[in-house]
Amino acid sequence: MAHQSGIRVSDELAAAFHSAAGRGVRAIKVQIAGEALAAAGEQAAQGALEEDLDRVPQLLDAAEPCYVLVRLDADPARWLLAAYVPDAARVRAKMLYASTKATLARSLGDSHFADDMFGTAPDEFSGAGYRRHRQHAESAAPLTQRELEMERVRDLESASASAAATMDDRRSHVRPAPCVLAPEAEAALARFAAGTVNFVLLAVDAAAEAVRVVREASLQSHADLARAVPADAPSYVLYWYDSATSVFIYSCPAASSVRDRMVHSTFRRAFAAAARDAGISVDVRPEFDCPADITGAALAAEVAARAPGPAAPPPPRFKRPAPPGRRPRTKE
Repeated sequence: MAHQSGIRVSDELAAAFHSAAGRGVRAIKVQIAGEALAAAGEQAAQGALEEDLDRVPQLLDAAEPCYVLVRLDADPARWLLAAYVPDAARVRAKMLYASTKATLARSLGDSHFADDMFGTAPDEFSGAGYRRHRQHAESAAPLTQRELEMERVRDLESASASAAATMDDRRSHVRPAPCVLAPEAEAALARFAAGTVNFVLLAVDAAAEAVRVVREASLQSHADLARAVPADAPSYVLYWYDSATSVFIYSCPAASSVRDRMVHSTFRRAFAAAARDAGISVDVRPEFDCPADITGAALAAEVAARAPGPAAPPPPRFKRPAPPGRRPRTKE
C-alpha cells in the first residue's frame, strides 16, 4: 500500500475492507499496531445505518484512540471515516492518530469515503451523534466553536500529510501553524517568567492543536536536565541557565516517530512567539537530538557562543602603492 507517514495499511485490513459489503459488515474498528493499521473489531449490519451506529460506541475504549470505518446505506461502496480520539488518551497517541488519518483514507482509496467525522466521546458516534454531524455539515449556519476546533484538526491532518512527504530533504511546504497554549501552559509560562520555577517541559497535543505542560520544576543543577527530558518523544524545554539567561531547548530524539518530529517542528516557531508574548525573552535556542547530550558543558558552550565577543580591531589605514616604474624614496 502507498503511504507517506511511515505507517501502512496491513494486508488483512485491506482485505477486510474490500470484502465488507459481501460479508454484510457495517463497521470496522481500526487501530495502529506497531507500524501498521490493523483491523481490531467488526460489527455486522443488522438494520438501518442509524440503528447500527447505536452499537458503534461498544467498539470504543475510554482512553484508546481508534478509527471506525462505517459502510453507508445510500451506496454500499461508500464509507464514513470516523476518528475517535478521547481526551484521556496519551498526547503521543493523539498526535499519531491525528497525523495518520489521511494515510488510512489514501491507502484504502479516497474515493470510497463519502464523509468523515471526529469525536472525543463514544456517544458522538451513535445514530443521534451522526445525525447531528450531518445536520451541521448541511447547514448554512455559522460554525460553532467546537466545529471550528474540528476544522483546525482536519487542517492539521492535511498539513501533517504534506510535510511528511518532504522530510527527506528537510523542507516543509506547510504554512506556519498557529500555536494555542492550553490554560495550564499559560500558567506555567507565567510562573517561569516570574522565576518561580526554572524548568518547564511542554509537548504538542496535535488532536487539540495546543501546547500542553508535561512537567514543571525547580531543578537543582544543569545535570538534572538530561534526566528530565524524555528520550522517546519530542518536546519543548524552557530553562533558566542562570538568573539572567533563559534557554529554549527543542529536543527532537532520533528514537521518536517521524510524525511526532514533524508536528513539533511545525509548531516550534509559533511556540517561541507565544513564549515571547508571555513575557519570556529567550536568549539561547539550542536543538538536541539526544537528551543525554543536554549537559552543563553543552549549555555553557551554547551560551558562550551567543555572548557578545570583544570589539573588532579597527581596519588598517589604506596605504597608496608606489606608481609603476618608480622606487620608493629612501633617505640617504
